[in-house]
Amino acid sequence: MTALAWLGTLIVLPAVGAPLLARPAFGGFAPVTRAILSGGVGATLLTFVLTLFALAHLPWRAAPVAVTAALLAWALGAPVRATAASPEPERLGRAALLAACLSAVCVLAALASTLAGAATSVDLFYFWGPKAQQFALARGVDIAFLADPLHDYMHAYYPPLVAGIDALSTIVAGRFSWTAATLTFPILLGALAAGLPGVLRGAAPRRSAAVGSALAVAALAVIGIRANIAGNGDMPLLFFETLAMALLMRRDSEGAAVQLVAGLLLAGGAAAKVEGLAYALAAAAIFLVLRRRNAAGSIRTAARLLLPTAAMLGAWFAFGLTRQLFRDYSEYGRFFVLHLEFLRRVPTAMATALAGTGRGLPYLVPLLCLFAAGRPSRAALLPLGTAFALVLFFWFTYLHLSTDPSEWIAWSAPRVLMPVVMLLALAPCAPAGEAATRDTSGPSPG
Repeated sequence: MTALAWLGTLIVLPAVGAPLLARPAFGGFAPVTRAILSGGVGATLLTFVLTLFALAHLPWRAAPVAVTAALLAWALGAPVRATAASPEPERLGRAALLAACLSAVCVLAALASTLAGAATSVDLFYFWGPKAQQFALARGVDIAFLADPLHDYMHAYYPPLVAGIDALSTIVAGRFSWTAATLTFPILLGALAAGLPGVLRGAAPRRSAAVGSALAVAALAVIGIRANIAGNGDMPLLFFETLAMALLMRRDSEGAAVQLVAGLLLAGGAAAKVEGLAYALAAAAIFLVLRRRNAAGSIRTAARLLLPTAAMLGAWFAFGLTRQLFRDYSEYGRFFVLHLEFLRRVPTAMATALAGTGRGLPYLVPLLCLFAAGRPSRAALLPLGTAFALVLFFWFTYLHLSTDPSEWIAWSAPRVLMPVVMLLALAPCAPAGEAATRDTSGPSPG
């Protein structure tokens, strides 16, 4: 019963984001797609409010936090007044139906592996779970717990979304549920399987959108099982990053409504894991370069895409500074102090780690599908450029360790490079020719 109560609180997330996604500007999305996007937006805004409550010394209580976040969603949606066409009725062809079946099988495999304990993350027991439990008991971020030198491995500076949402679920359920926490892996994977095709239909034909979605879901399922991500921050990160990228790939991504939701999802990724910030910066920068407009238009686009991330992390670091807990992301040394003696060893170790995960097939198959699709369109540079930027970021990160990073890379690379696989799977769905429709006011049907 505890697990059901704990998971039941996740229904609050779409309800919190609904005041924004219920606007007519998003009428072009199918109901299930709007619900999934609402859940992502709701998680982002709920985390932001939790952080503000902690900053203001206010206790975390489910009703006040949820109502405040929902009001914030309504306020963000107030300026979005554009209308859009009604969603097209679902007409699944044979290829789309087979793709949907493949996604369903992969989600069921993730569920079975999670229930069997085969996909459970060790990190859940080391710090994700304990932090959520402690935050729930403290009705906020437990400063004494994080400041204790014995808890340095808890990463006090780590972004607040996963621990915060888990803590809120624990407060509502009355206790933390380890089983429910692990089940967030298949649940979020299933949410992607249900919502991603509808988002991608704004970038590609229905058949291509379905196949690309299935490929992404299948690759993430296989790697997630093999890399043991159930219960940690990787699947929430992938949920936000995948939907944000799919929105930015749409032909109507010049519209303020789409950019606003994409920016909120990028903020959710940045609040889920440290590397989410690198993803948000890379995706936004490449989007701005590819969609060059006048200076005023570029500034407005940059604001929609990056201000939510700046606000989220600004509030989090303000909390860390005022409580003297942390002031930056740091663990392995100074940012610009690199151990270049491992410059060549890092990519070799990364390739070895990927080759040892499902014989490398979850990484190779999306790459081969990309090659089979022919020469990428200009719009495909957005996911491909972001993937390249992430590889460089992790290469840069691994060079910070003063000793041989091979062991660190062996157990972390398959997980942290999952967004790269997802981006390779989505790239063939990028629109051909002109990537966006100028002066679009809202989402196109899909």
